[in-house]
Amino acid sequence: MAEPAPEGSLPPHTETAAHRCHAPLVGDAVAWLGAGLSAALWLFFAAPVPGYFDAGELVAASRELGVIHPPGHPAWLSLAGLQEAIPFGPVSARLAWSSALACGVAVFAAVRLSRRLLGALGLTAAAQEVGAGASAVVLAASGSLWLIATRVEVYGLAFCCNAVALAAAAAAGDACSELNAALSPAPDVAARQRAQARLWMALAALAVALGLLNHHYVALFTLPAILVAGWPALRRGGVGPRALLTLIVCGALAGLGYLALPLRAAQDVELRWADPIDWRGLWDHVRAAHFTQSVTEAGVSPAESAATMLVGLIERLGPALGGVGLAGLLLAALRPHRLVVAAWLALLGGLGTKALMRVDLRTPDDHGYALLAVLALALGAAVVAGGIAAALLRVQPRLRWLALALVLALGAGQIALHVGDPDAAPWRQRGADAVDDAIRTKVPPAGLFLPVYYGTAFQEQAFRLAEGRRPDIVAAHLSFRTNDSDGGRGFARAFTARHPADATLARAAQALGQSPIGNLLARSETSPVVVEHDPDLRLPPSVVDVGAIGHRLLPERDRKLDYSPGQLRAKAAMEWDKLGKRLGDPKLLDHGLRSALLWQHALDAAHALRRGWRETARDALQRARTIAPQDQGVAALDARLRRLDDAWARGDGKGYRELWTSWANLDLTALTSGR
Repeated sequence: MAEPAPEGSLPPHTETAAHRCHAPLVGDAVAWLGAGLSAALWLFFAAPVPGYFDAGELVAASRELGVIHPPGHPAWLSLAGLQEAIPFGPVSARLAWSSALACGVAVFAAVRLSRRLLGALGLTAAAQEVGAGASAVVLAASGSLWLIATRVEVYGLAFCCNAVALAAAAAAGDACSELNAALSPAPDVAARQRAQARLWMALAALAVALGLLNHHYVALFTLPAILVAGWPALRRGGVGPRALLTLIVCGALAGLGYLALPLRAAQDVELRWADPIDWRGLWDHVRAAHFTQSVTEAGVSPAESAATMLVGLIERLGPALGGVGLAGLLLAALRPHRLVVAAWLALLGGLGTKALMRVDLRTPDDHGYALLAVLALALGAAVVAGGIAAALLRVQPRLRWLALALVLALGAGQIALHVGDPDAAPWRQRGADAVDDAIRTKVPPAGLFLPVYYGTAFQEQAFRLAEGRRPDIVAAHLSFRTNDSDGGRGFARAFTARHPADATLARAAQALGQSPIGNLLARSETSPVVVEHDPDLRLPPSVVDVGAIGHRLLPERDRKLDYSPGQLRAKAAMEWDKLGKRLGDPKLLDHGLRSALLWQHALDAAHALRRGWRETARDALQRARTIAPQDQGVAALDARLRRLDDAWARGDGKGYRELWTSWANLDLTALTSGR
């Protein structure tokens, strides 16, 4: 007959839970090894330059107190300033390293969480170690995570906060579950368990607050999983004065932290989205209304978007590992437990972040939104690997590592694919030297920098780059952000204040509601300019510098974009028809707006003539005549078009080419002079 358990001890069926709860953080070799190796990989293959998408904007804002796109990400912006303490490496590389480290911390938390999940399913400590290691391998092999961990992005910190909050909530719940399971806990044991639960709850609350302060949209989708994981702690000890005070402090941190945005926007910077200088602007910025409209479609199907996102995550993880993760979640569901429910809520929450939006699997942002779903797949893979290890333990204890070896082999294959993928591992990108040279030597004082390509349009003044700021450069990208945030009003206002002589650019952007290409080209005709390559060849070659700044940062394949004059013509017709319906009769417009439109059409026609595009030039001139039928410059351009038409009608291919190539380097004044 078995002897009764001594007073204050836990019953036999909770020994696994006790092992999980009391496993020391410092001594958790699997967690440290998985996190360390993952972070080391991401550090080594991180982008050494800002690259494209939002990286340039984030680098610039972190250096000069600017405000980035909604919802502002004040936590990331505040922490990004710590990179100044690193004594080596370009700023952009240091910020990419911070993404790698944040994702490494998330791996550490995921390993701890997976061990608790496996213990809840009744697996032994030895099987838990194998499963926990498998979860680290899956995260290290996730291409979605590589897209975020190797570049400057806010989603690494968001994933870190969510993973830490979920793991801490699970630890708090386990501490209270063990306390509830004890038949008659000794006072010191009970006090220790309650203290641990409070400590883990405080950590979870702090991580949630930091997540809300960084990207509240992503953090909100994590809350259901966190609440379920920590439910025993909330039910037993979450209503005490200390817990309530902790929640109040963390809530105040998350709320008041957003006041950093108007303080940053009050500085003399052009990086200003939604102009959060007052309460209304701040509210518009935080709720990201304009951004949501730009990425949401009325006809989007939430189920279809979520399914597309799941397929994309699995594709970046590899069908084998992704299938193992899904299978593990399904197997875990056969044995209900709050941590199993939390894992499923994490999967649904990660997919839910993109359910109401368009899904573009080519962009890192979409994968960054759904990283919580990758964590859930890692937990599912841990269940499968741990279950196989438990079965092998009955045959031969040493064979349990075969399960981890299989997952490791699959993960190594995926990692090898990522290393060769310039999107997942942008370590081959170069451009810091080219940018430094262009900013310091090629762009003269008061020169105009024109970023054109959408992927680098956020790189304000080439991120104020080259570590030595050039405030005398005028940087005006073609969109003026008219399709984002508050319609570009804040940015246009700041740009006008900084560059009064170029106020017409901002006014034209606001009046037209689109890129004021004509006005920018008018400015470029009389000012020194450096401009990115134009993938659609909309800009005349006379203002395109082959050593363009932002374009040098793009992967080689993105520099060789094909173009079709016919497609460009159709696109221009659609855009101008849309704008014409909005503006109404050109004769009723004010003089300034009519002049801006005339400049636009004349320059479109001039550019088409420089390329030999007869039909495109004909369209532009027809639009110009509706505004100014008797304009002499338009008449001169029309005469040049007739010369092209005559050569075409005669079948004179040589003469046709000689005509447009002779005009290729003429500015607008020369083209409209009729000479």
